[in-house]
Amino acid sequence: MLRSLTFAVLTLAFGAFTTPEAQAQCGLPDNLDGGPCCAPAAVNLPAFPQMVGQSALWMCFDNCALSLQRPFCATIGKPLPVKINNQNVCGQYNARIQLKDCGTNQTHWSGGLRLDYSRTWTASQLPGALNLTVWRFVINGDLIPSAAVPNNPCERPASLSMFNRVYFSGHIDYAFDCFTNTWSVAWSLNHECDAVHHTPNSARPAPTSGFDAGRTFSIVGPGIGFVPAPTTTAVAAGNFTSASLRRNNWSAAPGICTYREPLFGGVNPFNPFCVCASIQPAAGQFIDTLVFGQGQCGSGVFPTPNSHFAQKRIGSWTNPGVYPGLQDVSFGFGEMAVGDGCTGATTNEWFEGALTFGGFFAVDIQGLPLGPQFIDLESCNTSPNNASTRIGAAHVSYKLFNSNQP
Repeated sequence: MLRSLTFAVLTLAFGAFTTPEAQAQCGLPDNLDGGPCCAPAAVNLPAFPQMVGQSALWMCFDNCALSLQRPFCATIGKPLPVKINNQNVCGQYNARIQLKDCGTNQTHWSGGLRLDYSRTWTASQLPGALNLTVWRFVINGDLIPSAAVPNNPCERPASLSMFNRVYFSGHIDYAFDCFTNTWSVAWSLNHECDAVHHTPNSARPAPTSGFDAGRTFSIVGPGIGFVPAPTTTAVAAGNFTSASLRRNNWSAAPGICTYREPLFGGVNPFNPFCVCASIQPAAGQFIDTLVFGQGQCGSGVFPTPNSHFAQKRIGSWTNPGVYPGLQDVSFGFGEMAVGDGCTGATTNEWFEGALTFGGFFAVDIQGLPLGPQFIDLESCNTSPNNASTRIGAAHVSYKLFNSNQP
């Protein structure tokens, strides 16, 4: 009886759910590797479940220091394929999210997320066994507050004085345990200060008086066992052990997927700073970072002269027995130059996504160990051929970048 009760409590806290839908796809490739340059591809993915009652943690950072943390219970709806002309758009899903008070079940935040598929791998939670298959998505969308959200600046972002929703972006991992036939998820969402998500050229610019000059917001799940660490979270660095760039060819919708193009290059962090400093001195939560990558088909990613990529350190999951295990997570964002080997065009594109460090031992689908540093990013340009961006608002993606470092 006690064992059954304990399992029920852990299921509520960490979001493990039983379903047979992915068992047949344990350890199978997504079919996006190894094809000809620029050629269309068809992704192979399972059906993903609804996740109900998972613990989540809302964090507010002020002047790059933790100012508030608040627990929630999160429900992430079943991801539904995006459709055009009643056909599934390759690798694209929509899902609803709700953040509720765990005691009263009162909804505080709700909204829609766009999930853009990034990659899959297998992982080991048990000694000597690769029992997990993981599918990672880069996500973004708008969250809408209810009347239950308190009117203080760390729980109700100031941009709500002008706009009725708040943009967040990050990642979600769906992990299927092939031994127990259960699902788990780990995820992060982030909204940044005026200098990032409310600049004059953003979709929702701040007025002269500003919105949140010094505040940023992060939400993670599972929330139980997560420890905020704005200055000690691991930092991505080093040459790629593996990396790729993939384009979503929206002109071919719904068949937008193309094969991944392997990249060679690396990541060079060089300057801790506080992009959202409203007063000085401020802690170095952010790390200025150079990303270089050259592809086999002529594509590449490079720093732009006037903008770099940055890592925002968030914190760490600390429960070794629950996915993702002992893992750090950061938010990645910034402008990079993208050379497209398929079109010959070079554009400056704004990328956002997640960086994770550690966690369960991971190997690729071919069985080769992956480096413990994962970077997964999507660009948010409204067109693949210009630099007009949708920074700070829900968007679709044109480029997907991922890498591992040792």
